[in-house]
Amino acid sequence: MALNRRDTLRLFGAGAVAITGAPALIGCSSDGNSGDVGNEGKELAPYPAYVPLVGPTPDLPGDDKGVQNAYLNYPTEIKPAGFDTPGDGSAVTASVITYGVPPTALEQNKFRQAINAALGIQLDLQVIPAANFKEKMATMMAGNELPDIMMFGAGEVLPREEQFIASACADISEHISGDAVKTYPGLANIPAYAWQGLGRIGGRLYGIPIERPIFGGSLMLNRTLVEKAGAKPDWDKDGFLAAMKGVTGGKRYGLGIAMAPSIDYYAGGLGAPNVWDVGADGKFATAFGTQQYKDTLVMLQQMFKDGSVYPDGASTSGTDMKTVFNNQTVAAYRDGWGGYSTQVLAIAKDKWTLDFGLPFAGGNSWGGTGRFGYTVFKKADPARVKMLLAVTNFLAAPFGTKEFELFNYGVEGTHFTRDDKGTPVPTDLWTNTENSTNFPVKYLGSAPLVLHYSGFPDATERVYEWEKKVAPITIPDPSNGIRSQAWTENGAALQKSLTDAWMGIIFRGEDISTYDAVLTKWHNDGGQKAAEEFAAEYAASK
Repeated sequence: MALNRRDTLRLFGAGAVAITGAPALIGCSSDGNSGDVGNEGKELAPYPAYVPLVGPTPDLPGDDKGVQNAYLNYPTEIKPAGFDTPGDGSAVTASVITYGVPPTALEQNKFRQAINAALGIQLDLQVIPAANFKEKMATMMAGNELPDIMMFGAGEVLPREEQFIASACADISEHISGDAVKTYPGLANIPAYAWQGLGRIGGRLYGIPIERPIFGGSLMLNRTLVEKAGAKPDWDKDGFLAAMKGVTGGKRYGLGIAMAPSIDYYAGGLGAPNVWDVGADGKFATAFGTQQYKDTLVMLQQMFKDGSVYPDGASTSGTDMKTVFNNQTVAAYRDGWGGYSTQVLAIAKDKWTLDFGLPFAGGNSWGGTGRFGYTVFKKADPARVKMLLAVTNFLAAPFGTKEFELFNYGVEGTHFTRDDKGTPVPTDLWTNTENSTNFPVKYLGSAPLVLHYSGFPDATERVYEWEKKVAPITIPDPSNGIRSQAWTENGAALQKSLTDAWMGIIFRGEDISTYDAVLTKWHNDGGQKAAEEFAAEYAASK
């Protein structure tokens, strides 16, 4: 699987990414399972109760299987969420990842001023560029001055992350465990799968998840091209292969596979378990050694030999493969959930139809962690912790409320206007400078996502119908939310050994028989130990 930022955490569980030369963060033993951050032998704090909090009535309702509420158009009546101003007027420091540029100074930035006024605090948000997130966070964690609120995750897992949190951050179990979370209705609106995907540390609750849908990556599909090749939406493996071959010709190819290939869509379609398989005896076994996974590698190898796969994929990054897809050089490629966006819909508009590919008939779909990241709080007196929790609760106001609109669109008349249907239209100020990318308070707290592709109601309906079919066959990674010291220490190297082998089999034609030796070494180098530790934690977490 591609080791891209948004997928790493889902695939590897805790501690997959190591920082070479990073300072030691918290002294702890490496003996045993996960030191004092594991759940084995601990009394477990119940996860927060789930109390749905919905804004405007959705056009297409979600369900308890993971289908999202869908809105074909932006709500015409936007009301306040009804939350009290959470802050006490004090200064609050926070750190988050950013994919934008540094925000302008508070004195010139009307978006920042409006956020402060709404939250009732003086927010000093330290935005850390994604390219430097691991290094900057490691330095911060090793220092003496910690922000009040810290965001972790986004696919970047730090060495001894859980040990640091257990030592330096507030245990919020008493405030959010079980029915206690009802004090914070925005947080109670976060579905159970997001809390479970975050998990406990030492049996306790420390973080607030930034929710994402249950679905993992999927197949981005140019529906127009594959329909011309005779493909049906409800395809099986043979139908998929025929479509990819039928599209191929000239300088166009059926499938794009990038370097460090993400092949979960295809493996799930052939019935492979999600990362780990849990036997009836509770033992963990890697999904990457199953016959279904080997069959997936052989299938993709044959597609490459047949010419149905983009020939330069071995040297093409995941980001560049998006461009190859958007210009219709390939008809399909695997991407994370965010690959289906209004930006791509705008590129495709009036030329071709963007869609998700369904899993092969009889197969499954690999689920994600249910979160993008999570926030924790520096240790403080109970009143301060409650105030900070109230801030994240306020930030989690649902779609269709005044608060959500502020955090995601800015101030009306300054950052957006409305079209004749009431849909926010960004001003140049929002597009170029003052926006939620450059000042991403949404990564401190956020409502569960809904389906709404502004200006593309047909796309919203397509994804909703896809979710209805895929949610019932989506299977979770059983290591989500649990800890393994061996995986923390060795996960990145173990995964690289597999990825290198996949590259050799798919792109260089290496025989599948060579894979068994790779798997043996994988087990000996820490994979087997991780499986045993995950099994113990899995049993303890039930």
